[in-house]
Amino acid sequence: MAMEGPTPVSSLLHAATMVTAGVYLLMRSSPMLEFSPMMLGACTALGGITTGVAGLMAIVSNDIKRVIALSTMSQIGMMVIAVGVSAYNLALFHLVCHSVFKALLFMSAGAIIHSVINESQDLRTYGGFLPFLPLTYTCILIASLSLMAIPSLTGFYSKDIILETLMGSFGFSGFAIYW
Repeated sequence: MAMEGPTPVSSLLHAATMVTAGVYLLMRSSPMLEFSPMMLGACTALGGITTGVAGLMAIVSNDIKRVIALSTMSQIGMMVIAVGVSAYNLALFHLVCHSVFKALLFMSAGAIIHSVINESQDLRTYGGFLPFLPLTYTCILIASLSLMAIPSLTGFYSKDIILETLMGSFGFSGFAIYW
């Protein structure tokens, strides 16, 4: 999952090309997908499974670039869920928002990796960066909060509206379920 390449290459792959290629292809093939409710259901189900499994894998990983890459997979799952409920504009909105905060995360992670003595990527060896890298700390904090969908940040708006659309398409309205 995490590659052994330079961090700027990781940033480009995960924030731009890798995410854009698959999800953008699904968005561009939306006229065909709309004629196949089974495919839309498969997109929704596979997107949900991808989001959950990638998130669980990221929890137990110790490599900083692998954690960011797995969170990218989780975000791809959110975009595929949006495609599955025919919300192509929301998938594109989340793709753009994701690209911005994911590039910031990778570039900040690169700064952290290069500031460590052995250039270690092991999260267990990190700590106490605030006095030494205040700008990097602030950037990675803002990008992480956006990734966690904290209100008033872009990740919140792009993920929240996807989840609301998903709930609305399956008949959930607040706490009541209408079938």
